[in-house]
Amino acid sequence: MDNKIFSPSIIRSPLSDFYGKEIEDSIKNHPDWYLEEIKKEGFDSVWLHGVLREIVSCSCFPEFGDEKKIYALNKFVEKTAKHGIKVFLYLCEPRGFKEKDKFWEKHSDVKGQPMEFTGIGDLSDKYYALCSSTQKVKDYLYESSYNLFKKVQGLGGVFLITASEFHTHCYSHYPKWKKEVKNFPEMLEWAKQGFYCKRCAEREPYHVVSEIINLINKGVKDADKEVKVITWAWSWNIIEPDPQKKLINELSPDVILMVDWERGGYKFFGGKKYPIDEYSASYIGPSPRFRKIFQTAKKSNLSVMAKIQMATTHELVTIPYLPVIFNFAEKIDRMRKMGINGFLYCWVFGGDISPISKIVGKFNLSEKKKNKIIEETSMAEFGKKTYKYVIKAWKKFSEGFLNYPFEISFIYNGPINYATVYPLDIEAKKIDVIPSWRSLPREKKGHLAIGDNLETWISMSYPVVISQFKKVLYKWQKGINALEEGLKTDKENKRLIKEIDISTHIYLSIKSTINIIDFYLNLRKYRKGDKKSLKILKKIMADELTITKADYTIFKRNRDFGYHPEAHENFLSEDDFKYKIKLLHQDIKKIEKEVKKRWE
Repeated sequence: MDNKIFSPSIIRSPLSDFYGKEIEDSIKNHPDWYLEEIKKEGFDSVWLHGVLREIVSCSCFPEFGDEKKIYALNKFVEKTAKHGIKVFLYLCEPRGFKEKDKFWEKHSDVKGQPMEFTGIGDLSDKYYALCSSTQKVKDYLYESSYNLFKKVQGLGGVFLITASEFHTHCYSHYPKWKKEVKNFPEMLEWAKQGFYCKRCAEREPYHVVSEIINLINKGVKDADKEVKVITWAWSWNIIEPDPQKKLINELSPDVILMVDWERGGYKFFGGKKYPIDEYSASYIGPSPRFRKIFQTAKKSNLSVMAKIQMATTHELVTIPYLPVIFNFAEKIDRMRKMGINGFLYCWVFGGDISPISKIVGKFNLSEKKKNKIIEETSMAEFGKKTYKYVIKAWKKFSEGFLNYPFEISFIYNGPINYATVYPLDIEAKKIDVIPSWRSLPREKKGHLAIGDNLETWISMSYPVVISQFKKVLYKWQKGINALEEGLKTDKENKRLIKEIDISTHIYLSIKSTINIIDFYLNLRKYRKGDKKSLKILKKIMADELTITKADYTIFKRNRDFGYHPEAHENFLSEDDFKYKIKLLHQDIKKIEKEVKKRWE
């Protein structure tokens, strides 16, 4: 790989489909222009999702493998090599099987710890782990890893998740140290299910996990000494309390450790402490957790990569990028100063070419100062007449976004990603949670099926959420004003118009989210007989009508707004905008009649 400040520096094509034919469609999902651009920007690798058993066979499980995938991978590696780009596979191994899978008819001897998943669509089911304390599974991990890199020569490497995500080894969803997980409700529930694997019960979780990593590493390196094996510390607190000293000390010294940059940090709102347990553009990092694991890894002489999430996060993911440029640049700048070896730029979203990818690339190619890199990028993107206005706007956006009321339930279940088409309805009923990273629920006519479920996506106080978002909007409006000032100097600047559209859409989405909260709070009051709340409801709906019409105009110019890469669905559509506008008109009239009747 090229001599860069960060290596590997891995990005992901926004066209890739994590749950689809990721490998078979890899060539068409990575057009030449994309590979050329990311190489120019300073990235050296892309990643794909892989499952060992679906790619290669081995002597212990000869039914595994797919030569079509091997062929597709070889062709893709050939293509990327022409652009100087390596291919990494994300592996979560040894991948378990569903309870009723035919695999268990032949191989019941490797059946390990069970785990039942609910509420995740087609993936919901009872699974059994492939017990890695059996010799057969150990052989499978080594041999399949070896075969993969022998059959597909030129692969850049793999990165591994060994805790949570999919059900894999016997401790992947069982915290043996359950007495200490009182602050993790989900893990407490897992612990209550009991532990049934007699083989692994005699072992410590960190022995099991380090062995899996080292077996894959040995298989890969025996096939090709030049490739990289990265192990990701994501959710390792299931295996061992932070900073996982015992697990890290047992890793082979040539394994690269990847740690989440933000996870384990905190924000403070309304005098309370809230954890950053996800990717965040509103928290700079590194988190205290990152620092502790980083220091532990350095004592073991391991190279350390950062897992970051650039361009978009679940804080608002249905846009090409969040224009909080200074926040993203500051993250990379701090990584550079800490001496981080490499990074994974994004998960299944955020891989579009954008000002953020260009800025990150410049950090990887030079020692230039942060502000100089931002200035050069803005000038190249927007031109000499307007770039200073854009920088001023980016600064305001970045400052404002730091106030985002980060909370896991909100970013995974809240409506901010489709707030401007969220159909407020005075007939709304109580409903269950709506996961915003899955396809949205719709009623028979195809309209969004929504209702009052505030408690499922807000656990901090409602006034705090609203107050924090208003702080975001205060700075955000100043940023939009700066962009509009810039447009006066260059009225035909299409790129600047796009930036105004992105920023305004975000502003409207946040404002609409505040209205959704206020709407349900006042609807509840109205149903309890509070007359004043009826007039407030009318005011909220009138404001939403203005917001929805404004964003509909923006959407018609920007059909790339509203796509959710993880749900693989467009959360905004013309029909949704039209339906909401129609519904608002109807409900405002109903309220006017009700107000007139009550106050006559």
